[in-house]
Amino acid sequence: MTIQEKTIIITGANSGIGKAASMQLAGLGATVVMMCRNKERGEAALQDVRSASGNPKTELILVDMASQASVRNAVNEFLAKHARLDVLIHNAATFDLSQKKPVMTADGVESIFATNHVNIFLMTELLLDKLKESAPSRIITVSSKGLLMHPFLNIAFDNFNGEKKFSVQHAYYHSKQAQVMFTFDLAERLQGTGVTVNCVRVGNVAIPLERLSHLPSWMLKLYEKKQQLALTPEKMAETYVWLATDPSVEKVTGGYFDENNQQVKANKNAYDRETQERLWNTTKALIREEN
Repeated sequence: MTIQEKTIIITGANSGIGKAASMQLAGLGATVVMMCRNKERGEAALQDVRSASGNPKTELILVDMASQASVRNAVNEFLAKHARLDVLIHNAATFDLSQKKPVMTADGVESIFATNHVNIFLMTELLLDKLKESAPSRIITVSSKGLLMHPFLNIAFDNFNGEKKFSVQHAYYHSKQAQVMFTFDLAERLQGTGVTVNCVRVGNVAIPLERLSHLPSWMLKLYEKKQQLALTPEKMAETYVWLATDPSVEKVTGGYFDENNQQVKANKNAYDRETQERLWNTTKALIREEN
């Protein structure tokens, strides 16, 4: 099957790496479904991708990844329109440095963990039958190179909602550690189905400074210096596209890849099968039954 016949979902597609990957995949001729939270920004990004790629087979579906109901609605909208799903790219994430205390979602889950892990689990579960029908197909999750600064980080089963302690940095990296473990676990569970699961370790990528306007001036200056050494979103998106389309990785699963398309190691805790299974079961318990 050619790339022009494939259908790809990418969440968080209105800016940054998600938008860049959407442009690159649309440029190859794929049907790209851009899932975005904000209607106005999503529509603007959709027009940019269509104009830059010359590909009319791009579309927008609105989803708030903090909301289980919104994830269910977005999946239902997708399934009503599309007969196949070849690649699911979980790019959306939240990391608001101005947040000082836990914010709970309507589902009773701390918002960072809900957005960056629980509802990714839910979306995958809801789309898994379609991915299996479309096999060989691929799931791509996204983690962070920042986890290198937390070599002993493990899943805090007694602090999912920041009950004991909370910092936005810990909540973010905790959710990304969960995504790495989810990748490894899901890859094992899907052996023999034709569905592969791999994770991208996103490096230091330039963030538009206007998105950081809420930060104090000293922190903005730090980010400005950091930007000078940063990857462009377009460069980082190339790894997404490679994992999504390259024939050489069609049967590779359970991998963790950096911006150079090289396999890298996660921290030791990420490979613990008992913790992976406990995380799986605990995550399922955080998902509400559909009304």
